[in-house]
Amino acid sequence: MKLYASIYIGSYEIILKVFQITQKKRLKELDCLRTPIDTAQDIYASGQLKKETVDRICNVLEDMKRTLALYRLTEDYQIYAGSTFTAADNRLFAMEQIKLRTGMKVLALSNSEHRFMSYRAVASQDNFDAMVSESAAIVDIGGASLQITLFYHGKVRTTQHIGLGTVIMSENMKRLSYMTNHKEQIAQMMYKELDAFVTMHMQDVKLKYLIILGDHVSTLMERAVDDATREPIRMEHYMELLENMRDKTLQSIIREFDVLNDHEELIEPFLMLHHAIAEKLPAKYVYVPGVSVNDGMAYHYFAPKHYLQVEHDFDQDIISAAWSIAKRYGSYQPHLKALDKISTQIFDATKKFHGLDKRQRLLMRLVAILHDCGKYISISDASDCSYIIIMSSEILGLSHKEREMVATVVSLNRKSLESYDSMADRFSVDEYMTIVKLLAILKVANALDRSHRQKFKNIKMAVRGNRLHITIEATDSIALEKGMFEEKADFFESVFSIRPILRELRVFE
Repeated sequence: MKLYASIYIGSYEIILKVFQITQKKRLKELDCLRTPIDTAQDIYASGQLKKETVDRICNVLEDMKRTLALYRLTEDYQIYAGSTFTAADNRLFAMEQIKLRTGMKVLALSNSEHRFMSYRAVASQDNFDAMVSESAAIVDIGGASLQITLFYHGKVRTTQHIGLGTVIMSENMKRLSYMTNHKEQIAQMMYKELDAFVTMHMQDVKLKYLIILGDHVSTLMERAVDDATREPIRMEHYMELLENMRDKTLQSIIREFDVLNDHEELIEPFLMLHHAIAEKLPAKYVYVPGVSVNDGMAYHYFAPKHYLQVEHDFDQDIISAAWSIAKRYGSYQPHLKALDKISTQIFDATKKFHGLDKRQRLLMRLVAILHDCGKYISISDASDCSYIIIMSSEILGLSHKEREMVATVVSLNRKSLESYDSMADRFSVDEYMTIVKLLAILKVANALDRSHRQKFKNIKMAVRGNRLHITIEATDSIALEKGMFEEKADFFESVFSIRPILRELRVFE
């Protein structure tokens, strides 16, 4: 029996979940413990975690260690801190104190990593691919923010981080409580943010499914609707539930639905936010899968070990998101498709010379797809503008570091390579070398379609000795490409100690 425990330090509570892998390679929750904390309130008030909050976290983790001991979990557990915790100015001091006082190491999650873990849990559900095959929006609601990921015809169109969360809304309501219409002001702010998302990304999309992630909405649905965590319900039914809760007192909501017992001040913003989402993202069905970031942590831990059966192609989600960004910024699609194909051909042909893996091959594809997006802002400063666009765009499934690596490769496309010393504060030596290798491949691939006219029918590659022979069946003169190729080949050779050689076969049509 394989067990694992995930501990998540969130905006307003610490959650421990214990999971078991079933014989059918499915994830089964065995235990769940919650303890309230004031992480978000501390950050909102001062930007730092108070000593009292750090003390409480340490005490809670000590208590949770006893639960782990009951399940004999001494190694198969992880503790992650969410983006609210990691936003604290004194987060490093807090993490060090936790380690020294409890012997437990806390791992920090960026927003993109946090959201991907939650997404990984819902995408691993049996009915997920069927739901997103038409149109669906996944809304992951947290204490400090929410994330909306839009699927259209089975592909990720966009994922956007929006600063609307239950704790933040609650704090804003307190701050504006001197105003007689403060609740209306908060509601208007919610609707304005959601309106911006709809206007920019959903003009031609009619949602079929609204998928809502979050532990408390899962608890609410379990109490209010039979079998709700396994089957979607109609939007009208969901709206009726929210309206029904609005008419109840806070104590009756806690008593009947067992939500936010230790944080009754969050119930009103919780309902306001869910109501606004349902109104602005009006789908035919609402689906609450009953999973959260804790479940995602378990999938993240077990999937690479092949303990879980997961059929969804997460890499394809990343590629779809990249194509969506390229399309949004008007990149020339035929050139990008050619560059995507050529760069992966070079990558595959030179495996033993670069030593990169499958994940880095995915980064190579992202570099090819996104390398020109900055031209939408400035043709002369396209590389720098591409960096800004990539770093400002959430790509679900990429870590912040991976996104920065892709952006850095793209930014160097038209520049001389910077030394490692100038990047040592951002990248390790291994990360720097990956950047250099991807850049070398990009430069050669880009040179082969320098005119952006795809003058070739077929490209074949073969390594013989210390030469990479690239044979092109050209339908037009490739004089421009040849001129650019030699310069890029020099850089490629300096990186891999293998020289690309271009051979042209003219094809007359």
